[in-house]
Order: sequence, then C-alpha cells, then structure tokens
Amino acid sequence: MQKVKNKLDTKKFTIGELLDIEGCTRCGNCTPLCCAYEGSGDIEVSPAKKISVLKKRLDYKHSLLGKMFGSRELSEKELKELEKAAFQCTLCSRCELECPVNIGLKDVWLSLREALVSEGRYPQSIAELKNTLKKGKNISFETNKSRADWIKQIPDIPEDRLLKKTAEVIYFAGCVPSFSPEVFQIPKALLKLFQKADIDFAIMGEDEWCCGFPLLAAGFKEDAMEFAEHNIKSVNERNAKYLITGCPTCFHMWERIYPEIAHGIMNLYTYPKPILSEKMNFTVLHEVQFLSELIKEKRFVLKPLNKKITYHDPCDLGRSSGIYDEPRSIIKAIPEIKFVELKNSRENAKCCGGGGNLEAVSPKLYDSIAELKAQEIIESGADIVVTSCPQCVKTIAEALNKKRSVIKAMDISELLLASIEGSEV
Repeated sequence: MQKVKNKLDTKKFTIGELLDIEGCTRCGNCTPLCCAYEGSGDIEVSPAKKISVLKKRLDYKHSLLGKMFGSRELSEKELKELEKAAFQCTLCSRCELECPVNIGLKDVWLSLREALVSEGRYPQSIAELKNTLKKGKNISFETNKSRADWIKQIPDIPEDRLLKKTAEVIYFAGCVPSFSPEVFQIPKALLKLFQKADIDFAIMGEDEWCCGFPLLAAGFKEDAMEFAEHNIKSVNERNAKYLITGCPTCFHMWERIYPEIAHGIMNLYTYPKPILSEKMNFTVLHEVQFLSELIKEKRFVLKPLNKKITYHDPCDLGRSSGIYDEPRSIIKAIPEIKFVELKNSRENAKCCGGGGNLEAVSPKLYDSIAELKAQEIIESGADIVVTSCPQCVKTIAEALNKKRSVIKAMDISELLLASIEGSEV
C-alpha cells in the first residue's frame, strides 16, 4: 500500500499552472459546466472547490512565487477531499468554457493528480490500473498477445496480411477496440473502408501498446513515457507515412502529448529537456480527418440512408483537438440523412462519462453522467447517435440500453460503411 504524506508537491505543476491557480477569480462559472458535479450533486468534486483548495496551498519554496505568495498548509480533511475530487473527474475540460481568465483547467487537473500520486494519495483502483498497464501494456489484461484477435472476425482479411513490416498507413486501434467485444465492429469497419479505398495499411499486433493516456491521467506521467517511446519507435520501423486512429484519446496523445514530451515542455520543473530519443517520422490523423479526405477524393460511392442522425462530440476530439467539422461533413455526405444537433454540441458538448479513468474510480458517478448523456440523446428524437470514439460508443450504448431506448449508438466508420454497402443500420 502506498505511503501517504500530509503535503502536496506543487513542483508537479508548471509555472503557468501555478499562476493560473493564483489568478482564479472564484467566479464559479465552471461549476455548472462540470459533468461530475451535475452527475453527483456534490460540490466537493466541482472545479471551483478544487481550485479554492489549491489556492490555499501554494508551496513554492525555491521560486520567486514562494516569496510572493508564501506557503499555506492543508488539513488532512482538505487533502482527502482534494484526492476524491481530483480522481472523480472525466478530464473533459468543459469547465474551461466560461472561465473569464482562460485557465487551462484540464492541465491543472492532470498536474494535481501527479502531485497527489507523488504523495501516495490515490485510489486503490488507480494502483491496479497502473499494474495492469505496466505488465500487459494494455488496460484490460496482463498480456498483450491477444491484441489483434479481433481481426479473426474478418474472414477476407487474414491476420498475417495485416502484420506487415512496412506500410503507408499504420492503424493504431487502441485498447478499447482491441479488447472490448462490444466495439469490435468499429476497427473491423475501418479496415474494410481502407480496403475499399485501396489503402496500403497494416496493424502492429503485439507491438501496439496502450497510448499511455490512462497512466498520464492517473498521475503516473513518467511511466507513460515508456509507452510513448515504444509506440513511436514501432511506427517508425514500419516506414509509415501516416498513423490513423479512431480513438480521440489516442489521437490526442499522439498529436499533442507525445510531441510535448519529446520537446520537454510538459513541465518545466520535471522535464526541462527533451526526454524521448524517438521522433515521429509520420503524420498523425484521426479517422474522421482521413475518411473525410477520402470522400472528397470520391474514393467511395455513398448510398442513401433514410435515418435521423445526431452526433456526439467526443471530448478529446472536440474540445481537446478542435475537430468538429470533419465528422459532420462525413454524415452530411450520405444521401437522405436528416441530421440534428444535440442540445449541447461542438465545444459545449457534454461528456458521456467515459474519460479520465472515472469508470475504474467511481462506477456510480460514471453511470450517472452517462445517464444524463443518454437522456439528452433521447430528447433529440434521433434514430441513431453517431460518434467518433469507441469508448463513447460503448458508454452511450450501455446508458441507452439501461433507459430501454431503441436509439442505436455507432461509430462514424460503421455509418459510412453501411452507406457504401447499402446495409441496414
């Protein structure tokens, strides 16, 4: 069991984050936007409460900020409340939308988790998650040998054909599509689309490790570095021009976090210099970016789908990566579809509850947030809710089923494939 200390190491925060914490105006605009607060009704997990506690403890003993702001102690009760609030969060960053001083709250929450972990303050479920990832290189099992088993369900794509030494496109499936049977259809659909577009592609099999975000989100940043180094090297070895992933969190890690790690800018205290020897010799794209270009190039013939469709913006694809137009252009390219937006969409979209390791830390809160999302989808009157994230599909489908809704949740790759093949959805 981890040794717990009665302090909070603020050296895990960047100087910018520390200034952000001090700059909080305590307006409270973030609280009603927080899905964890809405799902629990507990003010202790709200962004405003977390920031207010952090403002009380700014211990910068070796910096100018320490001389300016001084050092304040937190009680054991406050530290326990901070630990609870830090990990009962989806890291959706919706709390940032109405901040008058533009605090990067998601980055603050990640650093807060790292600070708490350094003091041994984290849930047991997080320790178990770390152990599984370190041993098996995925979020589900203690071995990575079965990572490509989902391919066996695609009779016309032999596994040995996909595990090639070189390819123009490498498909990075991610842990959820690789190990969760509920969403095996998503990677299968994307690979069939690659086939139809005559793309030279391959997968990495056991060489594909978790992107590392569950470790980063759990507060184990240094452990995530090993995963980044391995994954970049594995793709480089295959001489790929593009890495494509359908998971927004994997995309966010590859597109933003890996480069930040490589350049040593994630934390000026801990990583002042580049810490990755591998550099990416390829372009990273999310499936919606790649598929929308293939549609523009007329690589597919799209058949009508007479359905009412709504779209859920995944947090890491939307707010974290700014990708909103491509998925909508794909949906609207399909003839006869009636598209309707959710009440909260694009940058204002509500999280489904599936992020930030919340399912492992607080299943009850995870279910509550997902139920709120399901209700919003039901109120749209749509026949199908489409998204661009395997975890969102899994979470939303479960929530809709619990509410006995007939609305189908599916990935955008499945919808596109159904249009091309003229199949029922």
